[in-house]
Amino acid sequence: MPLLVAVVLGAATPMAQAALVQPVLPGCVTSPFGPRVIAGQPIAGRYHWGADLRAAAGARVRAVAAGRVLRIDRKGMGGLEVLVQHPGFQALYSHLGLVAPALAEGGTRLRAGQWLGVIGRSGLTFGTHLYFEIIVAGRRVDPAPYLGVAPCGEGNNASVRPSSQ
Repeated sequence: MPLLVAVVLGAATPMAQAALVQPVLPGCVTSPFGPRVIAGQPIAGRYHWGADLRAAAGARVRAVAAGRVLRIDRKGMGGLEVLVQHPGFQALYSHLGLVAPALAEGGTRLRAGQWLGVIGRSGLTFGTHLYFEIIVAGRRVDPAPYLGVAPCGEGNNASVRPSSQ
């Protein structure tokens, strides 16, 4: 059974009331949304437009909500990635090793919690993880509050490390 996380946001947000499935488990953040610098890796950029969620190679990635696949590609730093239109937002799932057979065969409709791929090391990555991005009304927003995930570690003193750790 998928883990559901209730999310309640401001009424002005198209995602005002949603229940999102964790895309990977245990669902903790290794590299957060926002400004960042990874020593010796300037190509990684100075701003991280999504969150890296800890996941082992081969772990299943699930759709956070019902939706429709907009594209599957392997063009940029995200490696093999799937862009999905969910109700009120889009989500980008990156650094996959492969997509689920249903998608590879041309399927575009997803149920919440449906398997859409597995974790790999495609694109620019320094370790296995899911790069997950949420786009609301054309703007990328921090996905952690939507998913209810915290930094990896223990308690309030958890450290967040770049994905190269």
